[in-house]
Amino acid sequence: MIIIIIIRTWFVFHNDRESLISKYSGRAIELEGMVSDDPLVKDFTKTFTFQTNDFSVKISTDRYMEYEYGQKLRLIGKLSVPFNFKSNGGRTFDYIDFLLKDGIYFEMKKPKIEVIESSNGSFISKNLFKLKKGFLRNIKKVLGEPHAALAGGLVVGEKSALGKDLIDDFRKAGLIHIVVLSGYNITIVADSIRRLLSFLPRNIGIGLGGIGIIAFGVLVGGGATVVRSCIMAIIALTATFLRRDYNVGKALFLAGALMLIVNPFILFYDPSFQLSFLATLGLLLLSSPIEKRLGFITEKMGIRALVASTLATQIFVSPYILYMMGQLSIVGIFVNILVLPIIPATMLFVTLAGISGFILPNVSEVFGWISHLLLSYELFMVRFFAHLPFASINLPKFSFWIVIGFYLSYFVAFIKLPRTFSQFRFWKKSST
Repeated sequence: MIIIIIIRTWFVFHNDRESLISKYSGRAIELEGMVSDDPLVKDFTKTFTFQTNDFSVKISTDRYMEYEYGQKLRLIGKLSVPFNFKSNGGRTFDYIDFLLKDGIYFEMKKPKIEVIESSNGSFISKNLFKLKKGFLRNIKKVLGEPHAALAGGLVVGEKSALGKDLIDDFRKAGLIHIVVLSGYNITIVADSIRRLLSFLPRNIGIGLGGIGIIAFGVLVGGGATVVRSCIMAIIALTATFLRRDYNVGKALFLAGALMLIVNPFILFYDPSFQLSFLATLGLLLLSSPIEKRLGFITEKMGIRALVASTLATQIFVSPYILYMMGQLSIVGIFVNILVLPIIPATMLFVTLAGISGFILPNVSEVFGWISHLLLSYELFMVRFFAHLPFASINLPKFSFWIVIGFYLSYFVAFIKLPRTFSQFRFWKKSST
């Protein structure tokens, strides 16, 4: 598999990007192609990926322009090459390669657009996106903003604007992962699908569960974190079907390898893939040993396990987060303890509010009222802790070698203290 990844990486990196840039950059041009993803609405703009025969373009239009996945368009405008920009502490965000991982070479802002036809694209994707839009309309009717935006992020990964200030508050409070549909949210969804189908015959339930997980991954947009979590969930279902033990460590690395074969660029240029992989690895390596040393914390409501998992992920991802963003939440562990236990209930009632809105609007309002209470609590906690003087720390830019040093020290601890990590074995044999 490693050889396949290396060969695939070589072919992907040796593309004709430079020749395309020299040929088209800065030119006014007419293009025909298809909207290849679900458009993203921000504060004042709507963006989507436009797929031509030769390359993809990131399009920015006015917020209220009506475009959707699968439409065939004719565009007239000027192609420009994206550029990197400065972020916190003198860091530079590699926006060029961030777009490159998705095959996007150019940007085009506010072009003249003509809709040619609307029947292109995948039938399944198109209808899932329509279902998602209807769901979001329903929860917006009963929740209002910013509650609806948070609810959409929790349940279907909707990236509609919470506003820059509120997003910054979520970062300072250490809860940004619930807004962007992290592996935690996907785990809740996968477990919910499993429970809903538990009344069916075993093999039918497993098969429908797999289809449900794949459909959900398509519906929410299929980002790196979502894909990784869905692949691991499918592996778990496959292990159940074959009556074999499910080894989370093997599943994590198999999911990562499959994703790299499809798109090697994500290893270098996709922060969500990098952080998702590190967070999951941190849970596997550190959560159990840490939990054993937290005997003074109650096990009721899973608080001890929650503290252990939060500490494990914070310890493991902090060096890389500080390198990339320069900001680390100090209050994150407390906010996670106070908020995460009610996230499953919030997702449940938001889902019920959105689904019932299609057929029973009055019932939707009842579920919306309960959802509003839960979301209000979460927003209050985020705002309160984020505005404490010591909520987060910011560090200036530092060398990547320091990050490597941290992870080497983790590796040494793993090798030198095998008893501490005895629960984590890739080589554990199946009991069947």
